[in-house]
Amino acid sequence: MRKPPPSQRAAGAGRRPGADSSGRERLLDAAIRLFAEHGISETTVAQIAEAGQVTSAMVHYWFDRRERLLDALAAERLAPVIRRIWDQSEAEREDAVLAVRGLITRMLDVTEEMPWLPSLWLREIVQEGGLLRERVMEHLPRERIGAFRRIIADAQAHGLIDPDIAADLLFNSLMALVMLPLATARTWRRVNPEVVVDRPRLERHVMGLTMRGLSVTAPVRAPRPVRRVK
Repeated sequence: MRKPPPSQRAAGAGRRPGADSSGRERLLDAAIRLFAEHGISETTVAQIAEAGQVTSAMVHYWFDRRERLLDALAAERLAPVIRRIWDQSEAEREDAVLAVRGLITRMLDVTEEMPWLPSLWLREIVQEGGLLRERVMEHLPRERIGAFRRIIADAQAHGLIDPDIAADLLFNSLMALVMLPLATARTWRRVNPEVVVDRPRLERHVMGLTMRGLSVTAPVRAPRPVRRVK
């Protein structure tokens, strides 16, 4: 008999009929918030148990190893977010500008609903050595990412999008435009207390940069050298 994939084993590890599923859900929610705030390596089982309002014994009951907990978080908390971001409409699959707008909007939606996501993305997913990085990679919809890249390239071939845009880097750039300001907001407020990173302001900023950046414009010419008067 084939063994289920790690994510499924993690989701059901050690469970029995009548187990407190609501406690397990609280535990996952608490763990992901703590990991986003402190980092996985700096978070203890006792902290997770206290935040999730369960005992440390119950943490070990549901997840006998940390790896099982991380598998469950990737499969049950992060994979649904990824699917939601890439849940494109038919119109978006045919129109490059609509596709970009849709991705930005859904990224803003999920970060507004899950404020822990940008920090977790920065700490444990994008950086080399992040403990959720490989687990999240397993859930990336490579076909849809490839289709997005092709629709951008096709729009460029028809003169609808600036040819200087790198189609294979665009999605990464969109992610950074949304995630990085949110993940670093507290740091920047220490430099400038007036910095505000709320949904309306960030949406205007990201849409403005992106839509103008995609537009086909005249090529930028190198400035003429300044002639110095002797």
